[in-house]
Amino acid sequence: MRACNRLHRLVATCALGVVLAGCSTDAVAPAQSGTSRVSLATATLVNSTVFTYDPSVGQSYSLAGGAHRITFPSGAVCDPALSTYGPTEWDKPCAPLVAPIAITATTYTDELGHPYIDFQPALRFVPGAEVVLYMKDKAASENPTAVIKWCGPDGACVDESAQSPAVVTRRDGNSGIVFRVIKHFSGYLISAS
Repeated sequence: MRACNRLHRLVATCALGVVLAGCSTDAVAPAQSGTSRVSLATATLVNSTVFTYDPSVGQSYSLAGGAHRITFPSGAVCDPALSTYGPTEWDKPCAPLVAPIAITATTYTDELGHPYIDFQPALRFVPGAEVVLYMKDKAASENPTAVIKWCGPDGACVDESAQSPAVVTRRDGNSGIVFRVIKHFSGYLISAS
């Protein structure tokens, strides 16, 4: 199964006290500049939301009791049975999904109060589709260094805007929202210095 159940892996990992997944602003042996990783053992589980994306219509979904949200245009998701997944694949053409798919968004808060959202299954989006993730974090929305980082299945979290300016993080201090276009799923966190 290409997209394994990372949440169960995290629970087992945290029970062993081994850091395998999750993200934070605390850097621990970064794999590259701007990369960080930390255990979810220090994070607080906030909420798990299941929603069904229907590719025939554009939709917006509330996450974590309305604190965060994600918006999709119609036809935005690549069919996971027919498309590849990984950092080298984000901008490659794909066959769009034609049937609805259930998505689980599990939300955490790290020790600094910043949100982290893990999405399952791992999906990528049709190149050019503007899927936008909105994360509520008042302090980060007023901090010009705050960015939404993508966290891969290995737990490394990176700011993808260095490779793709289309995914630069934006902030709305009035509403306390930090947001950006995303090209794929797994996990996202707000990092601020």
